Amino acid sequence: MDQKTNKKQLRSHILERRKSMSAELREQLSRQACDYLLSNERLAAAKAIMAFHPFGDELDILPFMHEAQKRGQEIWLPLTNVTERKLIPYRYTGRQMLKQGVYGIWEPDPDRAETVDVSRLDVMIVPGVAFDSKGGRMGYGGGYYDRFLATLEKLPFLVGVGFSIQVVEYVPLEPHDVLLDAVVSDKGFLHF
Repeated sequence: MDQKTNKKQLRSHILERRKSMSAELREQLSRQACDYLLSNERLAAAKAIMAFHPFGDELDILPFMHEAQKRGQEIWLPLTNVTERKLIPYRYTGRQMLKQGVYGIWEPDPDRAETVDVSRLDVMIVPGVAFDSKGGRMGYGGGYYDRFLATLEKLPFLVGVGFSIQVVEYVPLEPHDVLLDAVVSDKGFLHF
């Protein structure tokens, strides 16, 4: 079986398992993961954190984002520019500066959002479909995060976030895939 087929099957399997979780369980496990994010010293020391707005049945990191803002940290969210196939980060100031994007994901409205200086980025929290214990990440297949990371002079501390059912033994990787520094789930922090 080739790598493309492997990725497709793994993606399908994990998304099906995630989808089958009850809303109550998803909320409980999301809170646990947010507690781990909030108690991490490296994240607590960060001044600028790029996160993501949870979509569908993804782990909900909004409680983490709001607490980090209360601590005085800047939270950035990406706008997906489909035409140029890239992510553009903006400072997150609250729900009022968001609009529904092309994939139905809430993202910054450039007319109401402030751009940021990416050289100030300390931590990047990334979504994904599957993660492994060596820092591998499999996203949704668009390559947006890998392309964004390739534009940075210095990589931030990269943290994947997902439910523990999304952490697998092995994620098939491609040469351009950037390895994560850590993965956070409802079971805790995995550092690599």
